[in-house]
Amino acid sequence: MEKVELAPIVLFAYARPEHTLRTLQALAANTLASQSRLYIYVDGVKKGASDDVVKRNAEVREVVRSQQWCGDVVVREQTENKGLAASIRDGVTDVLQQNGKVIVVEDDLVTSPAFLSYMNKALDFYASYPAVFSIGAYSYPAQRMAIPDDYDFDTYACLRNCSWGWATWSDRWNKTDWSASHYDYMKSHPAVKEAFNRMGDDEFEMFQSQQERGLNIWSILFTMAHFENHAVAIIPCQSYVDNIGLDGTGENCGVQSSLQHSQLNQNENPKFLDIIYEDKRIINAFYNVNCRKRLPLWKRAINRLSRKFRGRPAFFKGQVYE
Repeated sequence: MEKVELAPIVLFAYARPEHTLRTLQALAANTLASQSRLYIYVDGVKKGASDDVVKRNAEVREVVRSQQWCGDVVVREQTENKGLAASIRDGVTDVLQQNGKVIVVEDDLVTSPAFLSYMNKALDFYASYPAVFSIGAYSYPAQRMAIPDDYDFDTYACLRNCSWGWATWSDRWNKTDWSASHYDYMKSHPAVKEAFNRMGDDEFEMFQSQQERGLNIWSILFTMAHFENHAVAIIPCQSYVDNIGLDGTGENCGVQSSLQHSQLNQNENPKFLDIIYEDKRIINAFYNVNCRKRLPLWKRAINRLSRKFRGRPAFFKGQVYE
């Protein structure tokens, strides 16, 4: 790839040694791993944690120090448990204070060997696009969300940021309102809530759970930063990441095998979307993946057949753009 200043990578890990090992092995196999700096944050165990969790978190610490996974590795072990949301917020902020950009992964993400090339090139390409707040690496499998055959690019603009392998810049990240000062206003204005839910009817509910019920999730506040600043995330049409934490071990994810990938994107020279526009076909398809409204039984039956033989559903649950 052409010479660019490589972004540092930040990995967050806790109590999943097998997942952490697979994540690090995949990262080390990346084309640019030997030229990259990797920060690894290992959280402290929670108060009252079981002996098994204490043991597994100690094993994570052994795993991260067992090899030289990238060109330069900095391990930061927490003595107390900060939790996932605070760990990511503070860790990303800390690294961005020293660098202008960052690539972020968690301990359950297996990356393509082309992942770092794609992320660094996207960060370089979109650095001068103020409407782009983040780069995502994960995309839904084709059987869940098909990209139109005549779409000309390898990435698309999305109103919802990706938290399964992502990157950003300090000037965008710093616009995140961690105090959620607009929450009460949004809660009392249905039209604003509806606009916020354009990329999934779960978004405001997630925001509400984070504010009122202590849901330990950071990404909804970064999503709010995108929304409040009329910004987008850039997402690849084919995923560079597989989430192996969809086996029930993830903090905010259950078992969701339909979102996993058997093959990952190997393209190190993607054709980037150079004019930031929202392709309504892709936006509608994305919304339907994240819409919880259920179709009638007969339409669901036809969709199962359509996915099997055509690779995409015949019916959708709703759409953002008519």
